[in-house]
Formats: sequence, structure tokens, C-alpha cells
Amino acid sequence: MIFFTNIGDNLVKDLQKQNPLQQHNGFKNYCDPPLQNSMFCTPISKTELESLINKMKNGKSPGHDNIGVKMLKENVSVLTGPLSYIFNLSICIGKVPDKLKMAKIIPIYKNKGDPLFPGNYRPISLLSTFDKLLEKAMYFRLYNHLQANHVLYQYQFGFRKNYSTSLALIDVIDKIYHNINEGKLCTGVYLDLQKAFDTVNHDILLYKLYNYGVRGTVHNWFCSYLNNRQQYTRVADTDSFVTSVSCGVPQGSVLGPLLFLVYVNDIGNAVPSASVKLFADDTNLFIFGDSVYSVEREAVDFIYTLNEWFISNKLSLNLLKTCYMNFFVDSAAKNNLDVNGQIIEKVGSCKYLGILFDSELKWTLHIESIYKKLIKYCSIFYKLRDKLPIRMLKDIYYAFVHPHILYGIEIYANTKISYLDKLIKLNNKLLRILQHKPITTPVFELYKSYDTLPIPLLHKQQLLLFAHKFIHHPKLLPEVFINNNFFTFNEEIHNYETRTKTNIHLYHSNTTSGLRTIKHKAAVLWNELPPSIQNIKSISNFKKKIKMYLLTKEY
Repeated sequence: MIFFTNIGDNLVKDLQKQNPLQQHNGFKNYCDPPLQNSMFCTPISKTELESLINKMKNGKSPGHDNIGVKMLKENVSVLTGPLSYIFNLSICIGKVPDKLKMAKIIPIYKNKGDPLFPGNYRPISLLSTFDKLLEKAMYFRLYNHLQANHVLYQYQFGFRKNYSTSLALIDVIDKIYHNINEGKLCTGVYLDLQKAFDTVNHDILLYKLYNYGVRGTVHNWFCSYLNNRQQYTRVADTDSFVTSVSCGVPQGSVLGPLLFLVYVNDIGNAVPSASVKLFADDTNLFIFGDSVYSVEREAVDFIYTLNEWFISNKLSLNLLKTCYMNFFVDSAAKNNLDVNGQIIEKVGSCKYLGILFDSELKWTLHIESIYKKLIKYCSIFYKLRDKLPIRMLKDIYYAFVHPHILYGIEIYANTKISYLDKLIKLNNKLLRILQHKPITTPVFELYKSYDTLPIPLLHKQQLLLFAHKFIHHPKLLPEVFINNNFFTFNEEIHNYETRTKTNIHLYHSNTTSGLRTIKHKAAVLWNELPPSIQNIKSISNFKKKIKMYLLTKEY
């Protein structure tokens, strides 16, 4: 069980053996210029603490002290006074109590590989509920400081409000379609980091925090937060020895993910001519050029340069698991890349942010994977439908079927209807089973009853919701879409008083790839909407109207 307490230290030692001549302060070469504005930490009020406690989920596991959320909620009126005093004292003197830095590690199997091998388990840190409260209060203050000063890397989609994997996928896929439409070739490089959260170097992290304006007593607080952290592993009812942690940010903590974003925030400076796409530690490159040779050559240079950044920041890139893919180029040709003698494998398909990419972007592999996940529910639903009330059957559909269909539908449903056909029919069948409907039941009734849409219409709904947010609620989208003018309007192109001047401008597309961009498809769909729907500002009301509009238009 000692494996999980030493995992970060062991990886760092291996990295030092592989790179004995590594420059100790090499990471500074990539750092952004120091931020002039320093972070100001406002006091924590009783009202804020009460709100934080009431928003905590009852089901969360307690830490080493076995004090759960329910106990806090039952005594919230008594606890907010003493806790606000202790937390404010912690911030004022820049110290975090050692008892709040003890972590109980629970290994969670990753569902792949030998279950007897510890490396196939993800270590989850369970911290004291009081620690989580203090961390949440500090999290909001640090995040607001970083946001107000536009510190965070624009292509970092992980652990950020109003950022999501679906939006990260839209950003990537649209760039691929757009460049292919322009006659460019594209290579995607999927980098694999080893235990990135566990190998974060505390000295480097504290330097970067200071560089981003976390100074004075607040910086001392973060020094104390990272220093003298201890943890032990629990398997069943057996605990390991308590050991100290000298590197890494605790997985399962509130501050850990945000601190990791700060740690990798300057990665874009390593390859300024390319856009490194990040979702926390999920690191990817998409390179465009005029020939296969040029994009592959550039891919080798970028991988080498990024590896230098990883080494300088004491992170470990696993080149054996790193792979690349050429889009719309013969995937049978095995031109594996060579980075300093290490072969980077060329693949025809790869999972990226939970979506199975194929080199021709047909999405058939991902559609098949969803189909295989859902087909098993046919027999299960037949058995359940006579034993459970109607309301519960609807809840089961939304719990076990709908999420698989909805996730990434903006991407995978952007394909030929023939590729989607078997999944569409399976979804219809599942709805019939749960609703006790015969095969002659109109599809319209099946979906209206469950307040949802068939897959092709659900795809259109999600694109329209994206356009609606861009037009009416731009602050709910990542800055990269707004700053780069993802959509432009006719009135920005010309000054003529036409009926369509408020419509989204449609750019000419040379190929079918251009027509498949979300920028084009969402614009066409939006421009077809009647003004009465376009002008609805409420997201919930717009969603209701769109559902009925799409259903009645189709059926």
C-alpha cells in the first residue's frame, strides 16, 4: 500500500536519472512576464461559510477524522462563527493547520489492466470536510484573481467555469474542418503524461504562483498548504503507514486542479507557433500544413520542444503511449515519427476527450461504441418496465441512456444519416420498451412524451443552443470563441438595410468539410429560425421552444 504514497517521488527520481544534466531553473525560460497586480484575499464571512456548507453534497466521503457533511449541515448555525474565525486567522498569518493536510488515499480501479497491479488504480485523496471548506473559500479568491487578470491559457478547457469537453471538441474539430476546407493537411498528436498531478514540483508551483501575483501572506499560505502534507492508503479496513508528500497536488482536493492549471499555464510558450490544446493534463497538438512531410516534420519538432518543457517542469512525458494521426490521409501507410530514437506510433483511430476519432472523421467507431453500451439495456428494460412506475422509468432513461447519446453529439452526429441509422433505431426501441408502446407508435409521440429529441434533431438543438449562448450570453462561453469571432453577422460585413442583416454571415465553402464546420451548420440553422425564437434570451425558454419547433418541423 506504500505504492501510492511514493508514486510521485519515484517518477521524479526516474526523470532525474534520465536527465542528469537538466538545468535546475530551466522552467523559468518559459514563464510569462510577472503580473503587476497582486492578489488581495478578502475575509471569509459567516454568510459565505454557511452558503458553502449548505451547497456541499451529503454523499461525499469524510476524511481521516470521519466527520461528514451531514454533521456540518445539522450544526451550521453553531459552527460558522468558530470556523470563520479559524479560517480568517489561517489566511492572516499564512498558515494552514497540519491536521487539515492529512489525506486518506483510496485506490480506485481504472477498469483496465491487471487488477493486481497497483499502477492500474487511481489514488483518490479524501480530505477533512473542514479542509474542503477552507480550500473552497481560497479557491474562489484565487480563481477570481486569475480570471480578472486574464492569466489562464485560452486553450485550457479543464476545471474552468463555462468550459467543457464538448466545447473543447467543437474548438478542435472546427479548426480541422476549416483547414481541410482551405486545402491544408492536418496531423493530430496525442501526448500521454505519467501521473502529472502526482509529480507537480512544489518549488516550481510556488514560483509560478508568485509570478502570477500571489504574493505576501497569501503566498505564505500556499507555501504552508503544500508543505508538510501527509497521507496514508486505506484498502478495505487496513491502513498503511503515514508518510510525507514532497511533490504533487492532492487528487480529490478542491484547490489541487486549479493549482495544476497554474503549473501548466505557460506550456503554450514552449511552442508559440502552435496551439496546444489542454483539458487539465490531457495535452494535444493539431498541426496544419501543405504536405504530409511538412506536418509530420513539424510534429516531430513540436514533440521534442514540448518534451523539453515537460522535463524543465519535472513532468514525465510517456513517448511510448504518445501517438499521432493524419486526417484524411491514407492511414495504412505506416510512417511512424522518430523523436530522438523513440518511435511515435501512427494510428487510424484514437480516443480524445471521450470521443473516438477516426482519420476520416466519419465517427462510425464512436457511434458503434455508443451502440454497444446501449444495446444491453433492451433486455434489462423489458424486465423493469412491469415492475417500476412510469416516472421512474423515465428517470432510468435519462440516467442510463440519454447521457451516452448527448455527450459529444455536436461532433459525432455531424455525419451521414446512414452511419447514425442503427443508433437512431436503437434509441427509438428503448423508448418504446420503457413506454410500453407498439412498433406502430409514431416517433413524434415517443420523444414528446419523454421531452427529448431524436438524435439528428438533438444534434441540431445543441448547435442552436451554442449559437444562442454566443449571441445572447457570450460570458457563458470560453473567451477563445468570443475573442476569435467564431460567428460574424451580416451587419458587420455590409451596411445595407436588408431583412437578413442580423443573421449570422455564411462564408463560402470549397468542400464538404467546410459545410461540416459547426460555424457553418449552426449559422444555417440559426438563420432559418423565426425571429420570435431568435429573440428569446432565456436559455431554458429557448430550449423548450427549440424542442417543439424541431419536432413539429420534422414530423
